[in-house]
Amino acid sequence: MRILHTADWHLGHRLYNRDRTPEHRAALNWLLQTVDAERIDVVIVAGDVFDVTNPSNQAKELYYDFLARLKTTCCTSAVVVGGNHDSPSLLNAPRGLMKALQLHVVGAADTPAAERVVCINCGEEELVVAAVPYLRERDLRTASFGETAEDREMALRDGIRRHFEEIATAAADLRSGDQVPIVATGHLFAAGATEDEEKKSYIYQANENNIDAGHFPDCFDYVALGHIHRAQSVGGKDHIRYAGSLVPLTFVEGQTDRSVRIVELGRAGEVVHTRKLPLPGSRPLLRLRYELTEVRERLRQAVTHCDPNLLTPWAEVRVLTDEPIPNLREKLIEVIRKAQPEPTAALAVELIRVSRERLTPRAGESSPREEQRQLDELDPLDVFTQLCGRNDCSDEVATALRQDFLELRSWVNEATGV
Repeated sequence: MRILHTADWHLGHRLYNRDRTPEHRAALNWLLQTVDAERIDVVIVAGDVFDVTNPSNQAKELYYDFLARLKTTCCTSAVVVGGNHDSPSLLNAPRGLMKALQLHVVGAADTPAAERVVCINCGEEELVVAAVPYLRERDLRTASFGETAEDREMALRDGIRRHFEEIATAAADLRSGDQVPIVATGHLFAAGATEDEEKKSYIYQANENNIDAGHFPDCFDYVALGHIHRAQSVGGKDHIRYAGSLVPLTFVEGQTDRSVRIVELGRAGEVVHTRKLPLPGSRPLLRLRYELTEVRERLRQAVTHCDPNLLTPWAEVRVLTDEPIPNLREKLIEVIRKAQPEPTAALAVELIRVSRERLTPRAGESSPREEQRQLDELDPLDVFTQLCGRNDCSDEVATALRQDFLELRSWVNEATGV
């Protein structure tokens, strides 16, 4: 049986308020073509279908259009689980209709484990999927009076491990025989995974130590994970993997290829063969951090090498300089226009962000300090950390405040369904 493992679509995402719909549409079209080309039997989407809990109609149209067109391919079934960005009620709303079409959706872990085990028949082949979505704290534990932050972290980790053990037991009981393979899903930060520094969105207070690779039950022949946007295995185990995001969500992510994972399963316990399948990018994301002369040259090269079959490249520019540069954006736009065959035509490269960064340290500083960034470039935790730094907090106090902030943010996310 052949499985296509994908995750972290983030439909409806905007990059510095720019619409990403064309990029998502191109990626989903490629997915459908790949399903047929690779003769895929089952598609697994491991969370974060949408970027926000209340996505636009356009984002929902992309999702439902993909599922409708998936039914016209060779694919027998699909399993979609919710992520921390998804609204469980939104995903679950058409669940009954979806199930009749062999499209299985699990938005939240709000039912007994056995009800979230999906049994799939594909000709003479069988597969059992232990569909685990993003596990909210209320799914894992009950708060106790007087517990410490360490107690809470330990309870979260224990709850996650216990949840996977419970659904593994249910999946093993429901399969028709011991030879039927079991695939599990998950949307969390597993220990041993690495992520770009620009995206450190830990979704539990337990942070990167949610679960170790060795804590996933042995009966899982493959574990399809989501949340980390960089494709990778976990703990050196090839059968426990993140597929990575479908499109790059930041300029940092835009410097590496996006991908999906093709998984070939035999009988339970047999070696699982997987391979990475890169997605063709539809829009180049240029990240330029150089002195002004080099930035100009890089922009000229980008214009010269523009692919007319791709969407207009977007650029994030940080100019390294100790001197103010008046009208910096206008000067860079002029560079782009002069490099174009038709200077009056639409810009061949769109400047999304332009800023300055000091080249040498100021007096009394050990390293250059980055120019002030816009609020929408910062994560809430970054802002809070900066506030702590300005108040000259000791390391011990700053660590305690950070823990409190993460706990409060977790509670807010629980209340709002994020």
